[in-house]
Amino acid sequence: MRSVIQQLAIFLSAVLLSGCAGLPSRADLPTQATPHTLYVVQYGWHTALLFDGPSMLARSSKLGADFRGHKYVLVGWGDGEYFVMDHPPLSKAVKALVASDFPALQLGARDTNPPLGAQANDVVALALTERGYQQLIEYIDRSIAAAPDGKPINLSQQPDNPDRFYQATGSYSLFNNCNSWVVGALRAAGMPVSGFNLTARAVFEQAQRISRLQQQPAA
Repeated sequence: MRSVIQQLAIFLSAVLLSGCAGLPSRADLPTQATPHTLYVVQYGWHTALLFDGPSMLARSSKLGADFRGHKYVLVGWGDGEYFVMDHPPLSKAVKALVASDFPALQLGARDTNPPLGAQANDVVALALTERGYQQLIEYIDRSIAAAPDGKPINLSQQPDNPDRFYQATGSYSLFNNCNSWVVGALRAAGMPVSGFNLTARAVFEQAQRISRLQQQPAA
């Protein structure tokens, strides 16, 4: 229990420090054409990414076979046990923070934007270049662990759940959570996001600032 309390104390200190990250400027943004739109979605303490389904799946080397014909695809990352369960007990949340066995990647078909469970003010749009968009898809593909036959490892437990969960690469912890994974995704896409953001609010507010800058005319 003491180690958990110590890690939570370090986490709170990290949250306070993450608010001091430098603000991006218009000059930090890509200057090339930005034909693609990515949506950052906040669900309380969790952030996820919402894609145009056909364009995202056409570029993925691992997901095209499992998802077809969907208007949007929601992508998230989390602990392999807690994230996958519909009603996980508190013990699973604690274990995820301090002793996670493996992470999971969530992919869900969505018909609307905002997606189910989110409001309009929970979604922010970011414009991406073709190169940034491709790099983002490659980041997601690298986040999916492969079975010996090369196929994704399906962790889905609830047959009536519209989302699929795949075993992911990397390791989940208090300091490498769903929000830091989204930060890595945005940085792969060429967005000037601070590399140390552990809370959904910090990630979402950075995405909002970038979105506002993108709407300003270039100097």
